[in-house]
Amino acid sequence: MKIPKIRLVPETETEEAKKAVGYEWNDVAGTRHQLGGGVSDGISESEYPDCQGCNEKMTFYTQIDSIGDDYDLADCMVIHNFVCFDCFTVKAILTQT
Repeated sequence: MKIPKIRLVPETETEEAKKAVGYEWNDVAGTRHQLGGGVSDGISESEYPDCQGCNEKMTFYTQIDSIGDDYDLADCMVIHNFVCFDCFTVKAILTQT
């Protein structure tokens, strides 16, 4: 199953949150948040995990980018989330994209 791509745009509600978002030295990191999209940035479909419950290939569900300089995930890594729609098992993988 492929979910259509839905861009996620962070919305800050406080001054503290506004200061936390973004990078001084990188214009791309912190902007790669999305739901679905069929394929993730940085992981090919052949590398998608198999469900631990039923051994079927999991569906790419979302990716969450690093937030900013103060909350960076190991040099601008992205969290890729996968779900099995049969078992509702989830798995997250952290990658450098």
